[in-house]
Amino acid sequence: MMKRFTGCVVLVFGILGFTLPGHAQVRPTDTLESTENYEKQGPSTFTFLKVTPTARAASMGDAYTSVAEGIEAIYWNAAGIAKVPRLGYSFGYIQWLADTKFYSGAVAANVRWSTVVGVSVVTFQTPEIIETTTLQPTGTGNMVNTGDTAIGLSVARQMTNKLSAGLTLRYIQSTLGAEKLQALSLSVGTLLHTGFKSFRIGMSMKNLGGEQQIVTEKSSMPTVFHVGGSMEVLGELGDPYSLTGSLEGAYFTDRWQRYNLGAELWVMNAIALRAGYKFRYDEESWSVGAGLKGTFSGRTIHVDVSYSDFGPLLNTPLRLSLSGTF
Repeated sequence: MMKRFTGCVVLVFGILGFTLPGHAQVRPTDTLESTENYEKQGPSTFTFLKVTPTARAASMGDAYTSVAEGIEAIYWNAAGIAKVPRLGYSFGYIQWLADTKFYSGAVAANVRWSTVVGVSVVTFQTPEIIETTTLQPTGTGNMVNTGDTAIGLSVARQMTNKLSAGLTLRYIQSTLGAEKLQALSLSVGTLLHTGFKSFRIGMSMKNLGGEQQIVTEKSSMPTVFHVGGSMEVLGELGDPYSLTGSLEGAYFTDRWQRYNLGAELWVMNAIALRAGYKFRYDEESWSVGAGLKGTFSGRTIHVDVSYSDFGPLLNTPLRLSLSGTF
């Protein structure tokens, strides 16, 4: 029965992998994309969900779906949190574009029956905006608060010694002054250790949800399908020295198909050096990062930082993350 379930999961995601790329290229409506040679099908909303909230994933160029194991997988591929031993936590901060900021936090607990349950929060904050009207174009004296919030509940289970699966249900809210837009989204993922050396395959479908009515126009969720593979090309995880390589494809419903490449080098199993590159992106290209890991009285602590290049016209985002387990 378990082998049959495993085969079904792999088959379903395999079919999605073959069908979604073609669909993604029909609807590339990202505002940064070139407008040449495609027909705009409709916008997506809650675009803050596209931003990577953790430093480790960003520094590897978002080639992270098959690498994600532990508490920080809760943002990327929920199947990876099945590896949380007892209790895990994560906090993140992003200095984003145009003086905006992201804050994130998550906690997950291994309950029983090889099952881990977690809660996560991501908030996007912008500077206050001066309210203007047609009659008062220079300002009314009032300030308008804006921002976005996503609160998620994740459940993951270790189905076999090689396969884990997980899902995340999110409540999402976008605020512009007195106006609020609310929705629910679902993300599902799997992580499979193939048994060939350390090679593993990760697949996730993120931000599944219904259309939103914005004034007179309908807008869809920023749905994306990730499928990727990774393995250690030097040593093994936990060794004094190890090097992990990762490659994955990202298939969107509102922009072109894209590819991510990443690498992570561990030195003395305490210092991590990371790099990544994104293909077919307009502004984003390379990224680098580093991390420190320490174990104290059975408690593991990770501190990570990443730097992503957005070209000469945009400020460079800086990410900081703190995570650990008890």
